[in-house]
Amino acid sequence: MALPAFDPIVVQTINFWTSVETGAARGTFDPTKWSALTQTEWTCGEPGAGHATHGVASVMGEEGAPRFGLTFFDSDGALVYSMSGVGVVFQTRDFEAWREKAKKGMAELPDTSDFQFAPASAVGVATQGQSFLSPLIGHDNPCALALITKESGFPPVHPNLSGSGDHVNSTHLADVARQFVHLLTGAESLTVSGGEMQFKRYVELGHPFLIELEQQDRSDNTVSMAIQQADRLCANVTLKYQAGS
Repeated sequence: MALPAFDPIVVQTINFWTSVETGAARGTFDPTKWSALTQTEWTCGEPGAGHATHGVASVMGEEGAPRFGLTFFDSDGALVYSMSGVGVVFQTRDFEAWREKAKKGMAELPDTSDFQFAPASAVGVATQGQSFLSPLIGHDNPCALALITKESGFPPVHPNLSGSGDHVNSTHLADVARQFVHLLTGAESLTVSGGEMQFKRYVELGHPFLIELEQQDRSDNTVSMAIQQADRLCANVTLKYQAGS
């Protein structure tokens, strides 16, 4: 509640908990098993909408390829978000053992004590500890390095983020993308009004990763980005924004 209603951290936190809990209540989702979000998209309501107080969950998509749909309203009944997404439940895989093997396949945690983070004001965060990005690298094809650790991405170091603790979660990546848009545009403040995220591979905590501009439409205030780690594509993110808060 300390963040604006349209902040991607708020959006993705609500996305996770409500999709899981409504799926469990409906009986279409097993909350005792590990799951992963593979794609999500959202559109925010009109500027001035408050925090969500109530909403409706539905099942969308075609038979055999269901999507969850979520619509939220504020206390005055104004639309706050309309979102949908697709997830997968690991029904048979020993998730913990599989992830442990995958994490061991990465190089040892590097010494990141000299990682140069962009100033908080340049990435639109309240404190320097909440900056996850380096300054911009390159001009023809701008990119930045990002770093999220088990300390920096969770309370108490970061008061607004949480997650599984197993990897960099969708909420982290949404915030990284928003920070990158700040760097790219130079805007002192901006409001994310919608977006889409597609997830291909897990991003590991404690290992730097790259966020790179794929396409920018200045007429439509839209930025598309690719997130890579260890030379592998991990996620694609597109954010639509409005200048100002």
